[in-house]
Amino acid sequence: MSRMVEQAIPKVSVVIPVYNAVDHLDECLGSILDQTLGRDLLEVVAVDDGSTDGSGGALDRWAAEHPQVTVVHQPNSGAPGGPRNRAIALARGEFLFFADPDDHLGPDALRRMVDAAERDGSDVVLGRIRGVGRSAARIPFETGVTTGDVRTTRAVWSLTAHKLYRRSLVAEHGLRFAEGVRLAEEQAFVVPAYFLARAISVVADYDCYYLVQRDGFDHLTRQVVEPEPFYAQVRGAVETVLAHTEPGADRDGLLLRWVQEELLNRFRGEFLDWSDDLRERYARESGAILAELVPDSALTALPPLDRIRVRLLREGRRTELEDLARLQQAGCPDHGAVHRDGRGYLVETRTALTLPPGAYGPDRPRQSLLLRRTGGGPEVELPLPAEDGGLFTARVHVDPAALPAPGSWRLLLRLRLGTGTYDMPLRPDGLGPAGRARPALAGGRPRATRIRTDRQGEALRDVLSPRAAAGALRRRLF
Repeated sequence: MSRMVEQAIPKVSVVIPVYNAVDHLDECLGSILDQTLGRDLLEVVAVDDGSTDGSGGALDRWAAEHPQVTVVHQPNSGAPGGPRNRAIALARGEFLFFADPDDHLGPDALRRMVDAAERDGSDVVLGRIRGVGRSAARIPFETGVTTGDVRTTRAVWSLTAHKLYRRSLVAEHGLRFAEGVRLAEEQAFVVPAYFLARAISVVADYDCYYLVQRDGFDHLTRQVVEPEPFYAQVRGAVETVLAHTEPGADRDGLLLRWVQEELLNRFRGEFLDWSDDLRERYARESGAILAELVPDSALTALPPLDRIRVRLLREGRRTELEDLARLQQAGCPDHGAVHRDGRGYLVETRTALTLPPGAYGPDRPRQSLLLRRTGGGPEVELPLPAEDGGLFTARVHVDPAALPAPGSWRLLLRLRLGTGTYDMPLRPDGLGPAGRARPALAGGRPRATRIRTDRQGEALRDVLSPRAAAGALRRRLF
């Protein structure tokens, strides 16, 4: 460990766990030491976690040239939680800020966050995070918040460590990151901090932290990790929410974040590429948390397919879970067809997904064929009775009189479950972009229609104006 230089108690200690990030350290450390807050109010505690690319030597050079930088070297721990915890024990600042070595800060970031903490008496400050080549949380940063809490700030939608924390909060409650966990290790620290904080502030008008996608740098967030330690952290976070809230809308709104992001997100298609063993273990771990800790009331805001997915995970129905993922990944039923049927059309759809009644929960699913005019205006919805328990497996006759106005009408399949709806385009098999208009009389008025597909293969039904339809009818009769 490099010698820690004696100096006045710094305002902020910036903690950096470092593993094989030598190409990015100069930008990261430079952005910290050049903060408008001033170097005399800063210290950097960097923990080299057994790097093999020269990062340790680069850190030592920074420490030799800058008294604000302290470096610790240790054998590789395999995850950032351990290095962060070691740095917490060494940090002396009134506030802690956690950065990663491949990211950087905006020049005025720490000053703005410290000002917010001192103005509001806040123990946690969220500074706006900007993704560079990768996604970053947006929900908590839509508006600035003073003296907020975990609910009013919507802070749970940003669970990365990159925040400002009052060190007394961390010390009083012994907050630490999970060690040896390669994903979600931050939640053991961040989630309790949100609930234990006297107040939370949000700096929403300035890019405080830049979350950077680096070519060739393997971010943990993109890796498929072992499910058991990952979901142990998720379970701990959900239990923290339950321990600090009462049943009701506020609790349900908080739990929804974990349901959507950790418990369901990987089952919308990604897991189809995994090994059979990994799929089974992920489904088992997620399903157990959903069954044991998440009340049905927290699921009502989910879209229909996700509500079905919850039921399948809870009941261990992996085959149906995979069929549902394939359906959503394809973006259309396994089979769709449109046939002329008398003076109208017969629409048929079919999927491989057959679900037991219990998979839908207490609500009865309702399917329909939705006709939506491309130029705007009213929609037409025709019931689509399910056949043989199949989702989007049905037949419906479409009469020309069902469409009240000329124009192009898009054909979609709609699923209603409770108050939620899910719309899926109809992509018929073998239907091309052109089709001959078919004249007919509807309500005593001439009307001509045709079914075709657009460039995406989605079904459209064209309804000609009365004048165009009359011309088509005369050509057919004479």
